[in-house]
Amino acid sequence: PSTEENTKIDVSYSTYKHYVDEGVLGEGVSYDVWKEAVGRSYELEKILSNQGDFELVYSSDNEILRTYHTHERGDIFITNATSSSGILGHTGIATSDTTILHIAGPGYHPEIISSSDWHSTYTNKDIGSWTKVYRHTNNSFADDAARWAEATYGNNSKAVYGLTSKLWTTDVTYCSKIVWQAYHYGPSPSQTNRTPIGIVYPFDLPDEIHNIIYDHIYYKQ
Repeated sequence: PSTEENTKIDVSYSTYKHYVDEGVLGEGVSYDVWKEAVGRSYELEKILSNQGDFELVYSSDNEILRTYHTHERGDIFITNATSSSGILGHTGIATSDTTILHIAGPGYHPEIISSSDWHSTYTNKDIGSWTKVYRHTNNSFADDAARWAEATYGNNSKAVYGLTSKLWTTDVTYCSKIVWQAYHYGPSPSQTNRTPIGIVYPFDLPDEIHNIIYDHIYYKQ
């Protein structure tokens, strides 16, 4: 459905202006571009929610992932648990089998957190939030992407959060931009489907990056 048909989505100009005044929306993001991005994010969330079977691999009782599944460097984590500047979804890239690099939103810098912290924040079956993991079919390319992300946006990064159409910059960034850049600039050849301009949505990453496959879904009961 269009954004106008979904009354839960606020795409008013006053909301857009608020994000601009707060510095969350930057250069190249007009009202029409932002409005389309918000609507697109909700459409993609519905599509992604219906992909793959839900399987319990994470429990709030012990907060330990079941031993038959571990994530790897370069794995892409996507959750529907949150939104920023009206755009639904959040994503990060695994830098080890226990850590994920992401930027939480306005006011934050990129950081590396533990996978248990990720799930505590973004994975909760009771409120319908999930985390899906996608893995590149080439381990070397995945490792290159993780290495680039660490080197560019490690815990000492001063990058600030902001939504812009400049996918080549690293001083202003957002969650899905980090993951997209990692696979665009890390491996050679690039593993992405576009030139570095426009907005990349968290839920669009399975189609934006070459050769990644659905690996697992997590939810906490």
